Amino acid sequence: MRPLGCIVLAAGEGSRFKSGTPKPLHTIAGRTMLERVLITLRKLEPQQITVVVGVGRERVAETLATYPEVTVAVQEQQLGTGHAVDCARQLYSDFEGDILVTCADIPLVQAETLQHLHDEHHRQNAVATILTTHMPDPTGYGRVVRDDEGLVERVVEHRDADEQTLALDEISSGIFCFRADRLFEALSHLDRNNAQGEYYLPGVLSYLRANGEAVAACVADEPDEVMGINDRVQLAEAERICRDRIRTRLMREGVTLLDPPTIYIDEDVEVGRDTVIWPGTCLVGRTQVGSGCDIGAHVLLHHATVGDDCRIHHCSAIIESSVENDVEIGPFAHVRANSTIKGSASVNSYCEVVRSEVGEGTKSRHFSYLGDTIIGRDANIGAGTITCNYDGVKKHRTVIGDGAFIGSDTILVAPVTIGKRAYTGAGSVISHDVPDDSLAIARARQSIIERWAQRRRAAGTTD
Repeated sequence: MRPLGCIVLAAGEGSRFKSGTPKPLHTIAGRTMLERVLITLRKLEPQQITVVVGVGRERVAETLATYPEVTVAVQEQQLGTGHAVDCARQLYSDFEGDILVTCADIPLVQAETLQHLHDEHHRQNAVATILTTHMPDPTGYGRVVRDDEGLVERVVEHRDADEQTLALDEISSGIFCFRADRLFEALSHLDRNNAQGEYYLPGVLSYLRANGEAVAACVADEPDEVMGINDRVQLAEAERICRDRIRTRLMREGVTLLDPPTIYIDEDVEVGRDTVIWPGTCLVGRTQVGSGCDIGAHVLLHHATVGDDCRIHHCSAIIESSVENDVEIGPFAHVRANSTIKGSASVNSYCEVVRSEVGEGTKSRHFSYLGDTIIGRDANIGAGTITCNYDGVKKHRTVIGDGAFIGSDTILVAPVTIGKRAYTGAGSVISHDVPDDSLAIARARQSIIERWAQRRRAAGTTD
């Protein structure tokens, strides 16, 4: 089989998005449309991938920085898809093989479908092969016109089609496979004699047919794969399709999803078998969840790492932080900003953990704020405990040793260290270090004034 090169058209303005973000950089389930196309193309192991950029080229180029194998061609003026491909001509001047052309706004096509297109291109010994499908609603798509023998004759864009052509439901996907040498020769013969005054890439097919060359077609079974994304309505539909794929894949891998349509999971998320995910939950970014976990309703995991056998109760959030094995979080807990919860620890109702480490087996059951804190193992953090980590200028660290017992409503004024196995009395304000095995109490001594309330009532005082 001949070597393969790939050209991705990503130069369009996407005016129907009404957005300051370049069209290829709009996201679907955590990946930009352009990234989705590039990741799919990588699976074909092409010799070369080129992205043609135009509008918003600087921001698109930033995305491409993580794809070192990708070369870039620039379309200075948006003169159509044929012109866009021709902008990559110099990069393929010595290339002898096939070129697969696709678009950044066709992000749902599968690698297997593209491989089938390339295989058919060879099997039929074609100079050009177009990927088509039968679309239930073909509005806006170019129609594929076949001759009496069923061979592809030409593609007519929607704006240029007459009523008879518009009645056809076989559409051009905008994805093609060409012999490289014949592609660039044909591009030199395109004209702009059409409704939009542009150089249409499908015009290459008409030129090749007129010169007796073999033009083939490969029909995609699933129309959803080749849907083009031209506005936010279509983007939302693509998001739905993609998330359905993700949920189906995870369920087949042994994950239980309760009420799947209500659960949002991004493409790069990994979930272990026998984990149960409840309705309304979002797993986004590069989140990883181990096996045997229970992820409650309305939980947010964003760039989070969760170990095996964890219980994340409802309405909790773990953001850019890690939770080790057998940890209990929530309900209504918030763990964020590069925090780590060690194995068998508990961070429960209305607790917030920020830039902190909670040691193995440590418990913080209720209503606490732990910011810039390092806690050892098997400590107990009483209800209402907070670390005062910010003095208005800088943030300071609190250290709590192994086995420490922090009484309820303790305020720890950082920087401060509580020693191993040390205690603080409930309601204390601790601003100095507490040695190991010590008790620190910092609160006013309780006074009892007997019969005070009786005398107050007798005096008739109500203020």
